[in-house]
Amino acid sequence: MSLLDFLSPSRCAPGTTTSPLRRALADADPTAVQDLWLDGKVEIRGDLDLVVPGTREELVRLTPRRGFLFTEDDPAEVVARLREVGVLAYDATGTLAGIAIEGEQLMRRLTDLDLDELPAAGPLLSRVTAIVLRDEGERFRVYVPQELAHDVAVAVLDAAAGLPNTGVRLKPDPIPPPQAPSNPGVRTLLWCQGQCGDLL
Repeated sequence: MSLLDFLSPSRCAPGTTTSPLRRALADADPTAVQDLWLDGKVEIRGDLDLVVPGTREELVRLTPRRGFLFTEDDPAEVVARLREVGVLAYDATGTLAGIAIEGEQLMRRLTDLDLDELPAAGPLLSRVTAIVLRDEGERFRVYVPQELAHDVAVAVLDAAAGLPNTGVRLKPDPIPPPQAPSNPGVRTLLWCQGQCGDLL
């Protein structure tokens, strides 16, 4: 049976893959937001009771017959192992992009999910379906479709920049407007040139 190795970033030559978050997170504070694109993610369909997660794995059940296994091992090898127990499994590492987010206050700005009832799948930023997991403390992991990842990351950073003590600044400080001349006569002349040019 084909394991569709071409879907696995772990099977690609070094330097041939790149994160969809690379531009959005290039200047982000890694203590607040971190790129988890290469986290191992395996989609599973079938009887999830047949799946026994390893010590470096976490199973997230979306429905009784569909879920994701997040693994620190080689996802392609995990796929082969799962298929041997009788479930369909695919390496979804290249399909989903992951973002680590620090701070419960920030997460509450991003989702209405109950943060005490994670892991769960639900809306992020009102419109994007995400898988959300909680680690120790106030560290969260969010996984979204890779084609939406850049926009999601930008929105996450915008939300973080609006909170105190995050150290996140996405956008450069705006260029201050030019100062008006101190001479009132010059100021009046400049205004007239701008407003009455068609009449002169």
